[in-house]
Amino acid sequence: MERSRVIAAALIAVLTVTSVHSLTLPSAFRKGAIDEAYVEPIHPTPTDPVALHISVQDHLLLDRVDVRQIGTTFTVRVYWKEPAAGNTTSGPTDEQIALGTLGEGRYRVLIQSYCANRLAGTAHVSFEVRSESAPGSNGTIDDVSVTPEAPVAGERVTVHLSGHWPTAGYVRHIGMTRLSGRSITLDLYWNSPQGPVAQVITPYEYETPVRLYIPGTYTVKARVYLDRRLVDSAQTTFEVDWP
Repeated sequence: MERSRVIAAALIAVLTVTSVHSLTLPSAFRKGAIDEAYVEPIHPTPTDPVALHISVQDHLLLDRVDVRQIGTTFTVRVYWKEPAAGNTTSGPTDEQIALGTLGEGRYRVLIQSYCANRLAGTAHVSFEVRSESAPGSNGTIDDVSVTPEAPVAGERVTVHLSGHWPTAGYVRHIGMTRLSGRSITLDLYWNSPQGPVAQVITPYEYETPVRLYIPGTYTVKARVYLDRRLVDSAQTTFEVDWP
């Protein structure tokens, strides 16, 4: 009984620590599983062509795409096939799907990913089309970088993100970091100011460590959410050499 209490206390301590620091989440390995999905531009207007970006964890070949729209809801089915035997290229695989220009309103995209005609993963994306700019959309992220500048496989690097808000009072309540293959995704979630705040531009900085296991070209994708809504994104690439 005493041993069980010690283990439970240790688990609670770990959960308490990870709730206030950045989280590094492993991705489940399944051929055709959706690694991430998002639309660009982040804040489309009725004159902007909207594109859906999908990334899966493996090196796959696009077979076909089926896009259907009913009102403000899209259903997108993406069919992949595996490359020929002997192909040693590794993932992830990215695909861009045009959704067209859309009228004002809030839209939802239901995504289904199939590999060899078997459902491998699902995801959904919500976005809004409107004429005026969304709050926090004007350059919230200023820079994304990685140190050291010339890392080697097996080494730990630090991802740096800097940006600003138009006023004081913005509160970051969580930062999440995920490594999948050679893709690093950094998500910061913020809450809007509550009550009167100083009307001054307020910079912020955030950094998180990531250990890299394989050489090659890595992509860092940083995203900032305000009140659960994506308001800015940026990305950079860097090279990892053999040890």
